[in-house]
Amino acid sequence: MKTTVLCSAVVLGVLPLAASAEEVRSTFSWGDIIVQPRAYVGYADYSLEGSDITITSDTGNTRPGKLLFGLPDRNKVDIEGFVGGIGATVATGKFFGDIYYQGIPSETVYSGVQRSSSEGIENYGDIDAKHYDWAISLGYRITDQWSVFAGYKAGQTDSDQSGTLNSPTPESELLQTLNYSVTFDQGGPFLGTSYSFSIGPGVLTLKAAYAYLDGKYTSDFQSTYFPPVTPAPVPALQQFTWEGNSNAYSLGVSWTQSIAENLGFSLGANYHRYEFDASGSQRFTATIGGEPFPPASGVLEGGNLTEGLFTLTASLFYQF
Repeated sequence: MKTTVLCSAVVLGVLPLAASAEEVRSTFSWGDIIVQPRAYVGYADYSLEGSDITITSDTGNTRPGKLLFGLPDRNKVDIEGFVGGIGATVATGKFFGDIYYQGIPSETVYSGVQRSSSEGIENYGDIDAKHYDWAISLGYRITDQWSVFAGYKAGQTDSDQSGTLNSPTPESELLQTLNYSVTFDQGGPFLGTSYSFSIGPGVLTLKAAYAYLDGKYTSDFQSTYFPPVTPAPVPALQQFTWEGNSNAYSLGVSWTQSIAENLGFSLGANYHRYEFDASGSQRFTATIGGEPFPPASGVLEGGNLTEGLFTLTASLFYQF
């Protein structure tokens, strides 16, 4: 049974926009429908960086700051290492659909640090971050080489950190514990095209796509004050959510080749870039013991994020 590679369609995906789905046809098919599941692994270089902002508290104090992912002053996430994913393509005639999920596992992006301040000894724990994304799309094969596709993609990046603040004297009791978590998620439509060249036993495919995504940056800072600062433990909270939109671009290249009757592999390289612009200004609120705390509440202005992802992947697919 001879398998003929017809074309390759790109689907936005990590961290991104990223991943490639290969459409394959052979003399075997399930009626008029071809079903092709796949699994892939590879290397990912992911980054997410926050911009400068202006912070104005309710007490009238204005100062510069940054969109952070951890303390102290950690405004960038860099994850370099493993990426894995699964997906499936369904095709009939010139039409095809695709769905996939991929993720970068949780990784320590900053090691914990200790520093002294006027308030005591600050212990900031490790900052752990992870990223995942998924997409679903529909496409049309205009010619055996040229395809277009459109769909919806979504992705999310999470970071988390714990820490403590101790009083200046070693014999004193613990003053404060803290947990700082940030979530950045996006989702929206995308449109793309791919063009394939038959070369020897396989197919070389070039791909490009654009997405317009709605995004949301959420910051949550929780802490608890303990005696002797207070008579009893007192919880404190500072949080805000900043919404906006991203223009996202994706470029890629892949090599696809059959290795058995209904079995094939693909090697791919993809680059994705997202530019997130926060909408207007955003109010942030703080409470201590459930009561408003004006010095730590106010308004943020500025607010942009830049997200980038480069992946090298190897996938194995089987056609039913």
